Amino acid sequence: MLGGNELPSFISAILGKPWKPSAKGFTGWLDWWSIKISGQSVANVSREIEGRNDILATRIFKRTKTFVSNKIWPIIDPIVKHHQDPAVKRKILSELEVKILESIESEESIRTDRLRKKLKLEAKENNSKFHRSLTNLESYVLIVGVEDPNPEKHLHANTWQTWGIRTQKGKKPASLPYLEALSKLLVKTVDACTLAREDQISRWFKWSSDMEAAKEQLLLHGSILKSGEYLVSSKV
Repeated sequence: MLGGNELPSFISAILGKPWKPSAKGFTGWLDWWSIKISGQSVANVSREIEGRNDILATRIFKRTKTFVSNKIWPIIDPIVKHHQDPAVKRKILSELEVKILESIESEESIRTDRLRKKLKLEAKENNSKFHRSLTNLESYVLIVGVEDPNPEKHLHANTWQTWGIRTQKGKKPASLPYLEALSKLLVKTVDACTLAREDQISRWFKWSSDMEAAKEQLLLHGSILKSGEYLVSSKV
C-alpha cells in the first residue's frame, strides 16, 4: 500500500512519484491523505479495496500492508496451513499470539475492541504487546483484518478473521507441497518487484530462512535470473 520497499506502491501510483513513510510520522501522510479519487478520499478507496472479495490486505511482505490478489491465494494457502500445524504454531508464536489466534478462530469474525475485551487486554499498558502480536499473526497471514466500514462514533477498528474464513469464498486452493508453494511465491514476488537486491530476500517474509533452497533451485532452472547483486524477473 504505502511503499518504501521493492513492491509497486498504491500511494506512489496515485502521486505519480515514489513515496515512503518517513520520520515525520503521521504528518508525512498529508502528502496524499487529502487527494480525492472520483470524489472519495484515498483512505476510503483503500478501505474499499481491503474489503473486496478478490483481494485481501496482509502484512506478508516486510510486515507492511500488502494487497494480495485471489490469484495468489492458492500459493499462500499451503504456507498458511504449514504454520497452522500445532507443532509449528507453538514454535513460532508467543503464548499471547496463540490466544489471540484461537479467540479469532472461535468467533470467526471479531472486531479489535471486542477481541481485547474477550482477552482482558483493554488496559493501556497492553497496547504495545497486543498490536505487536496482531502484526506478527498478520505477517504469517494466519489472520486478516479489514477496517469496519460502519464504525461507532470515535471508533475505527479492524474486524479480524482467520485466513481460512476470509478466503473461503474464493477458488478452491490447489494442494501444493509447502516447499513448492514457497518457490511459486518467490517467483511471483520477484515478478512483481521486477528487480530486487538478493541480500534483501531474507527480510521479505517471516519464513525467509526456508526460501534459500527454493531460491537456488529457481536460479538453477531459470525461473528467476541473477545479475550481479540483483535478482531479476525472467519476464524481463
